[in-house]
Amino acid sequence: MNSSKQQRAIFPVVATIAFLVCGSAFGAPAQKFVSAMTISSDCGIENKMRTSGGPPVTAAREPVETDWERVQPGYVLLEPTALKESLLLGVDKEIAGSYSGDYYPKYTQLLPNGHRLYSSKGTPVGLKNGGGSATGCIEEYDANGELVWRVSLNNDYFLSHHAIRKLDNGNVLAQIWQKSSATDAINQGRNPEFVPEDGDFWFDGIIEVNPMTMEIVWEWNVKHHLIQDFDAQKSNFGVVSDHPELMDINQFAYDEDDGSIHPDWIHANAIDYNPGLDQIIVSFRSLNEVLIIDHSTTPREASGHSGGRYGKGGDFLYRWGNPQTYGRGTADDRTLFNQHDVQWIRDGLPGAGNLMIFNNGDPDVRPYTTIVEFSPARNPDGSYVLEDGQAYGPKELVWEYSPVPEERFLAGYISGAQRMPNGNTFINAGAIGFQREVTSSGDIVWEYVFKNEMDIRHTMFRAEKHPPDYPGLVGLIK
Repeated sequence: MNSSKQQRAIFPVVATIAFLVCGSAFGAPAQKFVSAMTISSDCGIENKMRTSGGPPVTAAREPVETDWERVQPGYVLLEPTALKESLLLGVDKEIAGSYSGDYYPKYTQLLPNGHRLYSSKGTPVGLKNGGGSATGCIEEYDANGELVWRVSLNNDYFLSHHAIRKLDNGNVLAQIWQKSSATDAINQGRNPEFVPEDGDFWFDGIIEVNPMTMEIVWEWNVKHHLIQDFDAQKSNFGVVSDHPELMDINQFAYDEDDGSIHPDWIHANAIDYNPGLDQIIVSFRSLNEVLIIDHSTTPREASGHSGGRYGKGGDFLYRWGNPQTYGRGTADDRTLFNQHDVQWIRDGLPGAGNLMIFNNGDPDVRPYTTIVEFSPARNPDGSYVLEDGQAYGPKELVWEYSPVPEERFLAGYISGAQRMPNGNTFINAGAIGFQREVTSSGDIVWEYVFKNEMDIRHTMFRAEKHPPDYPGLVGLIK
C-alpha cells in the first residue's frame, strides 16, 4: 500500500485524543486536554520479519533432564522471532497449541479470559530505524482467533515499541517513541556534540489507550522531566545530583556497532504496572536503570512536577541500577547491565511486591547474565525512601540467580524472567534461544531449546509460563 492510499484508509477512523481534567473550584465546566497525537484502527502494511539470531548454536551440552519433583507444572507461551506463530508448550516439551494473527507478534499476553493481547509489528511510517524493537500495532484476539479490536500507534511522529500491559479497566499501557529534532534537544540543554547525525531525537513516552473508544486517556513523556548542567542559559539548568527526580538529557549511549549517537537515546524496553500503588515502572536499557512514575496523575499533572497521589506530578518517584546517571554514584555502584523485563512479582507468589529484573550483562564489563530480585524501602504512603545526598537503595538484594561459571550464559539483549507459584523462577534467555527454570537455590530443573526446520537460532523477546489452572488457558490447549 502506498502512503497516499494508506492515509485514505486511516483517516476515516482516526480518533482525536481528548482528556477530561478537573474544573475550577467555582464549578466551571471541565476543560478538555487535547493531545497532539491521533490514533487509528488501521495498522497498515505488515512488517515482514527477517530471521534473527545468526547461525545455529551448538549447545555445550544437552538440556538437563526434567526434575519432575521440583518443576512447576504449566504451559509456556513461546514466540520465536522468525515465526508468525505463537506456540504453547507443555511441561513435557510438547506443542499444546499454536496461534497467529494478521501481523508478526513482538510480545503476546494470555489474558485471564482466554484472549490474546498482541504488541504486533506493522511497517514503521516515520520512525524507521527502531530495529526489531518497533511494533506500531496493538491487537486483541479472542480464544477462537477472531479480532476483537486493533489500534495503530504508528505515524510520522510517534511509534509504539517493545511491551504493553493491559489494565483491569480494559485500557492498555504502551511505550512509544515520540519524534523530535536534534535542535529541540539542544534547546533543552543537550550538548550539540552529542546529537544524532540524522537530525532526529526521540523522547520515550507512555500512553494509556482505551481501545474501545479509540482514545488515549493518559500520557507521560520524559521530555517534560529533564535537567542538565551543560547550558546555564536554559531553564532546566541545575545541579543534576540535586534532582534525582529528573533525567539528565546529556546521558546517552553510543551505538555499539559504529560509535554513533542513535536518536533513541535512552531506549526504554520494558514496562509494568502496580495497581495497588498506581505506579508504572520502566526499564531504560541505555542508562542501565529502572525508574518509577505515578500513574494517578491527570495528563496535565503528568507533564509537570506536582500533583497526583505522591505529589510529584510526572517526575520520577524512584530509580535504581545506576546512580551515576543522577550524580550520586560511581561505576562501582552500578548494579544493572542492559537489563530487560522489570516487573513487580505478582500477589500470591513468593516474593510478592518485590521487583525482579533480567540483568542481561555486558560483554565488556560483566559478561554473563543474572536475575535480580530486590525490595525498595517505601514510606507508609507508598513513596520511596531517599536519604539526603544518597542514592536510592537497596544495596542488598533479596535474591539473585547468578549461575556457577559452568552454567553461565550471556543473553545480551531481549529476554526475561518470571516467578512461579512454587517459588521457582522461569527464565527466557531469548537472545540465545533457550529457556530454563531454576529453584530458589539455583538448581536447574527444566531446560528447553526450540528448534525447527529453519537452520537458525530462534530468538524470543519474551516467553511466559502459566500454571495449568490459569483461566486464560481454557480453550487454547489443542
